[in-house]
Amino acid sequence: MRKETLSDALPPTDAQTSRTASAKSQRAAPAAVSIFDEDWWLDASAPGAWDRARVEWDGVVVGDMAFHVRRRWGLTYIAMPHLTRSMSPRLYPPPAKAATRDILSHTIVSELVQKLPRYDRFERTLEPGCASVQGFVHANLAVTHMYTFRSKPGDGPDTMLPQMHQEARRAINKAQRECTIERSTDLDRFIRLHRGSYGTGTHVDYETLERIFAAALSRGQVEILFARSDGPTDCAAMILLWDSTTLYTWLLARDRVQNHVGASSLLTFEAMKTAHRLGRVIDLDGYVTPAVGSFLAKFGLQPVVRPYVNGSSRVWQALRCVTGIARPARRDRHFRVA
Repeated sequence: MRKETLSDALPPTDAQTSRTASAKSQRAAPAAVSIFDEDWWLDASAPGAWDRARVEWDGVVVGDMAFHVRRRWGLTYIAMPHLTRSMSPRLYPPPAKAATRDILSHTIVSELVQKLPRYDRFERTLEPGCASVQGFVHANLAVTHMYTFRSKPGDGPDTMLPQMHQEARRAINKAQRECTIERSTDLDRFIRLHRGSYGTGTHVDYETLERIFAAALSRGQVEILFARSDGPTDCAAMILLWDSTTLYTWLLARDRVQNHVGASSLLTFEAMKTAHRLGRVIDLDGYVTPAVGSFLAKFGLQPVVRPYVNGSSRVWQALRCVTGIARPARRDRHFRVA
C-alpha cells in the first residue's frame, strides 16, 4: 500500500499490518454482484461505452468501479447505462479492525473517483446498503436519498399479504377473480403492449431492451408476467429480473384502454411469489414520482435507501441554472438518468 495515502489516518502498526496483508492477497470475500454490475449486462446496455476504474495496492486490486461515458451538448457525462438501476463500486480492503477498514474503504473510493475520465456531470444510484457511500462524500461528491421497497430474506407471499394496505389486498383479490396470469419470454408481445402504453413518450429504447433481455434470457435470469382479463388482449405485463440475491420488478406495461383496476397489483403479488420460489428478496425497483411511491408503499415492504451520488463542473451548473429557469417544474426526480 502506498504509505502517503494513509499516513494521516493510520498509526504505523496498522499501516504495516495492512501492507503485509495486501501483499499476501488476503482480503474479505467480495459481496454478491448485482445483475446491473455484471460485465454481460454492461456489454448489452452500453456496448463499447463502458469501462472499469481499478485501484491496486502492492499489485493487488482493492477496488473497482464500472462507469459509462456519454456526451451531450459538448459535455461529458459519467452516468448509468440505459435501463440500469444501480452501479456500486466493489471494495476489497485488506483485513483490519472496523475503524481501519472504514478508512481504507474511503481511500479506495476516493482513488477510484480520481481514476475516472474528466467529466462535467457524474451521476449514479448505489445499491441499498452500499459500503462506498461515505467514501463518495469524502471524494467531495453529493449524496442524496432515493428509495425502493424490498422484502426481508425468507418472507413469502403468505407473510407479505397480511402486511399490505387494505386497498392493495382488495385490488389483488379482485384481479385474481377477473384475470389470468401467463408466464412467458415473448419480448415482442411485451413491447407491443408497452408501445401502446407510452407511445412516443416512452423513455425506453427498445433496441437496448432487446439486447439486455436476450443476454439475461440466455443466463436464465428473466421472465415476463402477462395479465389478461376478458378476451385475448393483455391488460398488463411485467418483466422480472434476478441475480443471486434479489428479484427486480424491472419494467411494467399496461393497456390504457382496458385500464384494469388491480392488474398491476396482481402482477406485483405474482412477482412476490416468484421471488420466494427462487429464494430471492423482491425489490420493487424504486420510483421517481410521488404517485408511484404511494402506490408501491401499499404493498407493505420495507422502504430502503438507494443512495444517489452526483457531482458537476461549473459549466454544467451554469447550464443547469439556465435550463431550470426556462423549463417548468417537474414532479419526478429529474436528475435521475433513465
